[in-house]
Amino acid sequence: MGDVDGELPPLTWRSWLVLVLFVVATFFVIRPAAFSLPLPGRRQTGRRLRVNVDMKLAPWVAILLLLASTAITFRREVVRGFVGGDGIEPYAVVILIFALAYICISLDESGLLSYVAMLVTRRWGGNGRALLLCFYVLSAAMALLTNNDVAVLCLTPIVCVFSDATGAPAEPFLMAMFVAANTASMALVIGNPTNIIVAQANGVSFLSYTAWMGLPFLGAAATGAAVLYATSLRAVPRAIAVDMDLRPRDMVKRVWQAALGASVLVACLVALSVSSLFGVTVWVVTLPFGGAMLAADIAIDLWHTRAAALPPSTAPPPTYADDDGACDKASASGSKPHVESAENRLDSAPRPTPCGDCGDCGDCGDCAAAELPGNGAAAPTKEPARPVRRWLERWRQTAMLRLPTVVAVVGRLPYGIIPFSLGMFVIVEALTGQGWTPRLAWALRRMCPSATAAVFAVGVVSTAACNVLNNLPMTILFARAFRHAEFAQVDAATRRGAMFALIIGSNLGANLTLVGSLAGLMFQDIARQKGRRIGYFAFVR
Repeated sequence: MGDVDGELPPLTWRSWLVLVLFVVATFFVIRPAAFSLPLPGRRQTGRRLRVNVDMKLAPWVAILLLLASTAITFRREVVRGFVGGDGIEPYAVVILIFALAYICISLDESGLLSYVAMLVTRRWGGNGRALLLCFYVLSAAMALLTNNDVAVLCLTPIVCVFSDATGAPAEPFLMAMFVAANTASMALVIGNPTNIIVAQANGVSFLSYTAWMGLPFLGAAATGAAVLYATSLRAVPRAIAVDMDLRPRDMVKRVWQAALGASVLVACLVALSVSSLFGVTVWVVTLPFGGAMLAADIAIDLWHTRAAALPPSTAPPPTYADDDGACDKASASGSKPHVESAENRLDSAPRPTPCGDCGDCGDCGDCAAAELPGNGAAAPTKEPARPVRRWLERWRQTAMLRLPTVVAVVGRLPYGIIPFSLGMFVIVEALTGQGWTPRLAWALRRMCPSATAAVFAVGVVSTAACNVLNNLPMTILFARAFRHAEFAQVDAATRRGAMFALIIGSNLGANLTLVGSLAGLMFQDIARQKGRRIGYFAFVR
């Protein structure tokens, strides 16, 4: 390391602090933890605040600690982590993901994806193994047209519903869907946020990227299908009972809304394919299409729910609760939601016993002092609900009534990506400023004496690293290293080989463990919500 110390900036205590907090933040991304903190105040005695340190919070706790210790500054690392540099634009990645996610989730809410899945099930339901390959192809096509996160977000619930309806084991179909999504995501630049980062940093156009990655995608997809088919033979029954009375057409809620969504998606992909010819960045292309889909959903919802609109002088729409008190979501067709109003809940809620010391309520502390009836005093009067809370409740009910599709789609967007990705951009910027990224560039330069060596070395290292760091921060770190002057000393062919090997490693590496990608974390969470617990080692096996 004497050679390194002579060429690169020295390491300081700030350098080591940034590295330690980066590792700690990555650990909590992989293994989230929950803590309970006591709340201050006499009325809140005994009540605790639950804090979940996960991928949304962990990077920003690390950033706050780094700012407090003066290891980083707001103007340099934090601002640069938002706006980017060296060809990497963090905000562009977030905009592109959310624009595509809205289009595809809206398409899913229309029922088109369920329609396609039902068609496949009815056609191949008699042959379980053929059906497994069909779901593999369906997931690959979805990820090819959008990205791996959107494919996992939309298809995981569909596979679980299919399993519940047919009695077939869900795990083989979930694995086929997940592996196909992370394999097909390498084909187009929009298929994975890691692809966008590498392409932006190296100035690779949409068409050029597709030309280079087309053959590796086909080879990886064919190999993945063969391996999955061989390993799932015992788990998948030869025949799966399918209810032939179920009609795929019944899955589509609004035909012309589904057709409109499909048209917007196809038009967006066509525009992306030609955008590089005019020097337009991908986020500038996808944002108008996402906005157009949002405007179309608003117009369609308002048209279908116009009969439910109330005059301004009337109260909010009447609502009621079902037997168990649970609230039912509004259907996509615009039916009135079965939601209990705030006023009804306040009337029916049991009144807390006033405190003997101060006359306040026992727990909440929100109501005024009240006198117990029966002691010659007047019956307690109801404290008016807080104006802001009542206003928010009224708007929430109105939105669910008038814009059911928009509310459903917005509720399913992957918001966790925003704090996680931007936070990791800031931390990687800190690693660069404190001398760690130059050292990584130095090590990679010595691992890549030729283009062939670069392909295998970077491919193996990045595949392993994304299962330790998660593929998004890993790709940010490596992309920064490739841009450094240390690595720039290699020839153009070697740089190109290392760049595409990084893309392949960041996509295929996500198939090894659940922590290899954001899609894996979302996949595990959605499957758990649907009653399917997929453990870490079961997934690896």
